[in-house]
Amino acid sequence: MKQALMILDIQNDYFSDQARMPIAKHQIESTINGINDLIKRAEKSNVPILYIRNEFERTQLLSNLLRKFTALKGSKGAELDERLLITKGAYFSKKKADAFSNPSLIKYLNKNGIKDLILTGVFIEGCVTSTVEGALARNFAVTVVEDAVAGATDQSREVALTKLATQDIFILSSEQILESENDKGEF
Repeated sequence: MKQALMILDIQNDYFSDQARMPIAKHQIESTINGINDLIKRAEKSNVPILYIRNEFERTQLLSNLLRKFTALKGSKGAELDERLLITKGAYFSKKKADAFSNPSLIKYLNKNGIKDLILTGVFIEGCVTSTVEGALARNFAVTVVEDAVAGATDQSREVALTKLATQDIFILSSEQILESENDKGEF
């Protein structure tokens, strides 16, 4: 089954020192390092890398208020964090938690025969969970990389991972991903 590495919302408004809605500070370095390691491996194995980011319209007033005006389209906060390894991947924006709310993503996955998604990013309790649910509803196989996802707090991260563990998905460490994919000769 053809795979893709999905990287969700590694953006300034969640990761920078001036983040409007930061993830837990002590989760930042390990999350970015884990994702960057996966990007390097995916690139070597010709696994498509999908960069997905929030780009909210300024006219979404109530939603923007609740999100502390994060990741507004065209803002510095909506840009990908500079520590994230950027390669020649595919880029998709979204205006909702579920990455599948962007029809271009679905078309890309179908066109390229991708049915197995490896998910990383933030917020595990929000966009990652919503994207997992969107993927499952469309019959994609899903693996969440537990050391390459972050949340607002350790507790919210653990609660979300526990909830996701009840779904028909895999939750693996990046080390397990690299080992298991080497065995299959894919990633």
